[in-house]
Amino acid sequence: MLNKIFKWMTNNLGLKILAVIFASVLWLAVVNIDDPKTTRTFTTTVSVENNDYLTENGKYYEIVNNSNTVTFKVSGKRSYLERMSNIDFKATADLELIENLSRVPIEITPQRYGGYVTVASKVNYLELHVEDLVSKPFMIAVETEGEVMERHALGETSVSPTLLRVSGPASLVNSVDKAVATVNVEGMSQDLTDSVIPILYDKDGKEMDSKDLSFNIQNVMVSVRILDTKEVTLNFQTTGTLPAGYEYLGIEYSPQTVTVKGTSAVLNTINSITVPEAVLDLTDAVDDIKKEVDISSYLPSGVTLKDSKQAKIDVVVKIEKHERRKVQIPTANITVNNLGARYDAKFLEDMAEVELEGLASELNELDASALTGSIDVSGMLEGEHKVSLQLNLDSKFTLVKNTVVTIDIVPKGSDSGTQDPDKGETDKEDADQEEASEEDSEQKDTNTGNTGNTAAPSSGVARKPNQ
Repeated sequence: MLNKIFKWMTNNLGLKILAVIFASVLWLAVVNIDDPKTTRTFTTTVSVENNDYLTENGKYYEIVNNSNTVTFKVSGKRSYLERMSNIDFKATADLELIENLSRVPIEITPQRYGGYVTVASKVNYLELHVEDLVSKPFMIAVETEGEVMERHALGETSVSPTLLRVSGPASLVNSVDKAVATVNVEGMSQDLTDSVIPILYDKDGKEMDSKDLSFNIQNVMVSVRILDTKEVTLNFQTTGTLPAGYEYLGIEYSPQTVTVKGTSAVLNTINSITVPEAVLDLTDAVDDIKKEVDISSYLPSGVTLKDSKQAKIDVVVKIEKHERRKVQIPTANITVNNLGARYDAKFLEDMAEVELEGLASELNELDASALTGSIDVSGMLEGEHKVSLQLNLDSKFTLVKNTVVTIDIVPKGSDSGTQDPDKGETDKEDADQEEASEEDSEQKDTNTGNTGNTAAPSSGVARKPNQ
């Protein structure tokens, strides 16, 4: 069976192929002669008419969803449709026909063969986002970029005009945080003026796209003063009286110096900034006074701080309470003044106790064994005597109360007031010779003004100055 079918199909194959070709050509000829009606799809861009209709009513619009491009179907004879393209159609949206403030119907019109083709009746819409059109003024802030020349600083800045009016959709205008005019001051040492275009920034500090906004001005004039700088010291003064037993040690503060700016004429007249004494009142203070002082209010006229962060100075007024402390000093360090030439003096104790007053830190460093003093035994004769001690004290210390030491005055050469009878005559002769020698020495000291003392004797023996 299959062989018969195959044989039938291949029998006179050439004639059969020729018949198919002829039939196709004949169909094309019939179609072209008949010119049947058909449908094609076209795409074009929508143009907006009466564009001011919304803006004149205080509205702003924005086309959304790419609806300004419309695709539509056109029917007509094939011969016309094949000769038409997208540019042969016009699509318009009249804003006066807006519906619900959200869409506008699109009218599509053939520009060629209008009587021979028909646009599909389906209505296409131009979709809009409509909102109120608002206008707000913004103060123009001046900012600088770059660094001025060394030993100079930025002074006052100004801008003219000072206000920028921004108009546009409410959502966009309301998102504006500030308007800034930025000028470059890199390497500048003199005042400058420049024309600048203001830039808008949102609340996050990002620059805004202003293509949908309009402004009452395009450029502003910015002026910047360039000032000289100088480093000056700080001078703090105090007032008031501390309670008894307390001492003012000084003031600690940081920084020690600040940098100020101004014209060279003004800066040449100052070298320091003085903070009035009333700011630091020591009255009744018993502890360190810690205070933050704003020095900006004490700057001379025409002078400001280069860095405003240096305005607040941390100040500490050091106050310390006096302490009383008893110390022992060797009596060997005590000099006996005005002792008769025929006498020796001996202290009954090796150490003398004194009570001193001073700062704890100073008392801690005091070496009591190095303290010296003196007693005056003028007119005193043989025997025990209680004599006031005069200490040689540094000004950092004071003696709390009078200190008395006990001294035993004995004849020269005696041992605790006893004398060897075998040596009586010899001792007398030696004493007479010594007295004569001492009188000569005293006469020389009187003539020369020399009153120096000898080194201290060993412990227990009074120090006696040269006679």
